[in-house]
Amino acid sequence: MQFLRVGGRITALRQRLTDRIQMPERFKGTFVEKWVQYWNGLVRDYTEVAVGVVRESYTKPKKALLYGSGVLFMYQASLKNPDEEAFMTLLRGATNRMITVPVELQNPVSADYLLTLERAINQKKLRLLSLGICTILWVDLYDEDDCTYPAICEYTKVGVFNFHERIIDVGFWNQYWRLNSKMRNYDVNYL
Repeated sequence: MQFLRVGGRITALRQRLTDRIQMPERFKGTFVEKWVQYWNGLVRDYTEVAVGVVRESYTKPKKALLYGSGVLFMYQASLKNPDEEAFMTLLRGATNRMITVPVELQNPVSADYLLTLERAINQKKLRLLSLGICTILWVDLYDEDDCTYPAICEYTKVGVFNFHERIIDVGFWNQYWRLNSKMRNYDVNYL
């Protein structure tokens, strides 16, 4: 476990640097000295945290693997978080697939869902809320350009407790999952 001695090496390196680099006399007692002391303390604290994390990962490897996997998963999810352009691309593809099927052979659930989305887009009520690792697609009560009193009054807006009623889709990992599930059986074979 040669790597466990990294804390001592870092401490020795920091001590050698502080011995070689001295603050000039003209800066002592000024804000420059306080600024240097602040950054030295910050670097020291974060170095101790990093060394402590490495040491704990050696003593508890399963916990470190779990945390590392979780952080990697969250990072990948944030990279693959879909945006409005991805939603519009998926919606156009779903609409194009639905158009190829005659109206009497379309699944009514899929057709109603696409009609709801198209109406919300045309009325400019469709909103996206990106949470970093996922995107919530919801329908607002009013148009985004509406300047009437009910549209701008804080008491007539969608509240926190009834926000879940307005959600129509959730985007995660470059997919909008409700759109995918509604379009799974969109033609005559939906039974």
